[in-house]
Amino acid sequence: MGGAVETGPGKLPYKAIIHVAGINMLWRSSEQSIRDSVRNAIRLASERGYQSIAFPLIGSGSGGGKPERVLEIMRDELARIEFAGEVRIVQFKKGPGSA
Repeated sequence: MGGAVETGPGKLPYKAIIHVAGINMLWRSSEQSIRDSVRNAIRLASERGYQSIAFPLIGSGSGGGKPERVLEIMRDELARIEFAGEVRIVQFKKGPGSA
């Protein structure tokens, strides 16, 4: 778990998309899979010379992680890693009337 691979951005206005394996075969995340995913994505972004990276809450949603705990783990792991660029964590929030 936690591996990272790069693909093209498709029609999105970015240089690339880095996909991580933040969940296991049973569709569950763990603290270790989240930490490994963050670390490997940052490593790949550094190798490619990217100046910024944005993360969703890895392993929340279908991975079963509680958003608050996932955010805490991700922030802690990011504090341990050196990255010369900007890092953003993006959280999806349902709006009024959405299911």
